[in-house]
Amino acid sequence: MKPKLVVFDIAGTTLNDREDTVSSAFLQAIQEQELTIGDNDIRWVMGYRKIEAIEMLLEAAGIAVSKEKIEQIHNRFIEILNQHYRQATIREYDGISALFSELRQEGIRVALDTGFSAATTSVITDRLGWLRDGLVDAIISSDQVGQGRPHPDMIQALMQQFHIQNPIDVAKVGDTPSDLLEGKNSGCGMTIGVTYGTHTREELEQHPHDHIVSSVDELKSLLLR
Repeated sequence: MKPKLVVFDIAGTTLNDREDTVSSAFLQAIQEQELTIGDNDIRWVMGYRKIEAIEMLLEAAGIAVSKEKIEQIHNRFIEILNQHYRQATIREYDGISALFSELRQEGIRVALDTGFSAATTSVITDRLGWLRDGLVDAIISSDQVGQGRPHPDMIQALMQQFHIQNPIDVAKVGDTPSDLLEGKNSGCGMTIGVTYGTHTREELEQHPHDHIVSSVDELKSLLLR
C-alpha cells in the first residue's frame, strides 16, 4: 500500500552533500574555540539536532565545557553553514525533484525534516526552490519541535498538519542511523535508508529499517509500487 506521506531528510538524502559540508562546519566551529575532538569522522552524529550533536562530540572526546560555550560553537556552526549554502553551488541528488513531483501526482504528501535549524533549512530550500515550485508540501526543522531525532516529534507534527492519524501511512527516508531510529520510534509503515549519502549499507543495516536502497530510482520504485 502506498503511503499518504513521505518524510525525507535533507543533507545526504535529497541535498547532495558529497563535499562533507556539515562535517567541515562542525570541525571548524569547534576548532575555532581551540578545542580538538581527535576523530574527524563525525558521521555518527549526523541527523541529530545540531546543538545536541556538538554536545555529543565534545562528550565523546572527554571535553567538558559550559552551556554558553556550546551555544557559541553552535552559533558559529550556523554562521559557517549558512554562508556556505548562500554562496556555494548546491544541488539535489539527480532525480529528486522528479520523485517529489511523481509522489504528489499520486496524491502522496511530500515533506522534509532535518536536524538543521529553521534558518539554515530556509537558505537551502529557498535556493533549491522546492517549495516555490510546488514540489514539497511541508518542511520542519528540529528547532521547531520539542525534541529532534531520534525522537518522533517532527514526524508527529507533520502527521498532525496533514490530519494523518496512523503512522503506518507514513514513510520515512534518510541516510543516517538517526533517520532510521526516528522512523521506527514514530511507528512509520516504512523506514527506508539510502546508501548514496553519508553511510554505507553495512552501517545502516545495524539499525532498525524496512528497506535500504542505493539510488533515487530504487527509492522511487519502492515508494510508488
